[in-house]
Amino acid sequence: MEEEYAALLANQTWDLVPRPPGCNVVTGKWIWTHKRRADGSLDRYKARWVLQGFTQRPGVDYDETFSPVVKPATVRTILSLALSRSWPVHQLDVKNAFLHGTLTETVYCSQPVGFVDPSRPEMVCRLNKSLYGLKQAPQA
Repeated sequence: MEEEYAALLANQTWDLVPRPPGCNVVTGKWIWTHKRRADGSLDRYKARWVLQGFTQRPGVDYDETFSPVVKPATVRTILSLALSRSWPVHQLDVKNAFLHGTLTETVYCSQPVGFVDPSRPEMVCRLNKSLYGLKQAPQA
């Protein structure tokens, strides 16, 4: 959880602000998963702060939710081409990929449970970057 929270702060995901009157504050929760190695053994524990996007209001907290995705047939075609022409193939993983998307809407969320600023517990987070669980996160 501390590693995830540090990543959120390092990416300047939000600014703590006083709660505006009448605004919708999206709540969140911690999701824990086990990351495993290729042989099935436990590699590490992973925690992710996920917002509960079902509490967002259309037209207020989000507008567009469409996200283009690659079809599996396209990936297979490209890999077949690479194999037939002896092209090198590389893979990469972007850590905290959703945290790199910039939001165009103003969205407020609660402070992460267990990491509430003790000097400003009444403040809420005004999001600068996308977070997992938001309706517009894949598009951002």
